[in-house]
Amino acid sequence: MPERLPPKEMAKKITRLLKKQDPDYGYLKKVFAQVRESLGLKGKISKPKKLPELLTNDEMKCFCEAVREENHRVHTVMIKLLVYTGVRNSELANILIDDVDVKGERIRIDQGKGKKDRYVPFPSNFKGELAQYIMSQKARRARYLFETHRNDKFTTRWIRELVSRYGKKAGIEKRVYPHLFRHHLLTHLARHGIVDSKMQLVSGHSDRKSLSVYQDLSLGDVAEEYQNAMKDFPNL
Repeated sequence: MPERLPPKEMAKKITRLLKKQDPDYGYLKKVFAQVRESLGLKGKISKPKKLPELLTNDEMKCFCEAVREENHRVHTVMIKLLVYTGVRNSELANILIDDVDVKGERIRIDQGKGKKDRYVPFPSNFKGELAQYIMSQKARRARYLFETHRNDKFTTRWIRELVSRYGKKAGIEKRVYPHLFRHHLLTHLARHGIVDSKMQLVSGHSDRKSLSVYQDLSLGDVAEEYQNAMKDFPNL
């Protein structure tokens, strides 16, 4: 096999050839699509994803303690939902009071990533606290589960800054951000043997390889396993 030309040199050769065609972006896109097809190349070459640096058990305990010490009702419920459900920051900000099914111990996530609505469970021991919080929000005629005093929903930036502040208060040196709790929960569930196809129902991830299994499952199939797994999850 002949030695490959360095990418920069190959790019120069291709550029000289294409300049004669006076190409625009659309033309170039079609040309390189044909090149990929001729070479039998499919899709993008993706870099392996770097796993996030999760919080240790001790760091998680310190974080929870910092939240408890502050004793701020809205902050506590908000962070508990991030930790217990693994919802994305944007999904949390958009939860409506009517999306919460306290009796069924689940929350409807409307228009999550990929535009697919789904339900996420929450621990049974969180039901009472969440119900009381919802009653207080209804009393002030709130529409969203988390609203400012002006009845606006909290921004994703505000939520990120809140989580970061508690991380610093807890003395955690690594960066603490909302999505970190999503990784933490899914790792915890995986360690308890909950398979990928069932975790998709909670996480909202799309995986074509698992779609055939995914379509045959319902939240009821994973709810019991989720509740069992959460029994030894750190308490906030």
